[in-house]
Amino acid sequence: MLKFANAEFRALLRAVSLALPLALLGACSATDQKVSSFFNKADDRPDDIPASYFSAPAYCPTVRVRAGTETFIVYERGHDGEPQFIQYQGSITKTARECAKTADGFTVKVGIAGRAVAGPKGGPGTVTLPLRVALTQQSEGVEFSKLYKIQVTIEPSSLGGEFTQVVEAIPVVATPDEKDFVVYVGFDEGKTG
Repeated sequence: MLKFANAEFRALLRAVSLALPLALLGACSATDQKVSSFFNKADDRPDDIPASYFSAPAYCPTVRVRAGTETFIVYERGHDGEPQFIQYQGSITKTARECAKTADGFTVKVGIAGRAVAGPKGGPGTVTLPLRVALTQQSEGVEFSKLYKIQVTIEPSSLGGEFTQVVEAIPVVATPDEKDFVVYVGFDEGKTG
């Protein structure tokens, strides 16, 4: 019985050793066709690469929503902290950033998106959300800080509205080794709308 198993194994091994080179040759010819068609394009122009690819620095600071400032709630006068007296609430839902090289560092473009909704004591209308964007360097402190008053229309149908704010080209003077910058965004406490 052991001889039979070895004989079957040798037959299988012979069949595989004969089939394997044929399969490899077939794969090579298929690959050759693909490679040759790649190099023999009718159009000899190089692929377009956007200029932004070359102008983006290797480092771009992260954007963080400062803890405790991701929402902004306005209460009816005299009822702070009471949920049943909320007029409206704003919240930050998304952030994005993009950097570009400059002669002495880079610039940061920041995008913030969010939503405002009416509370039990609110309704349709326009509300103002105080959004602050700040660029800090951990070793040096605040490099840039600006308050934006965002107007949001609360729609009657949904009792909510969305907002976006884009901050263009915050300048950063930095050497290539300086990588301790952070962009903070959040609602500025104490600034009512």
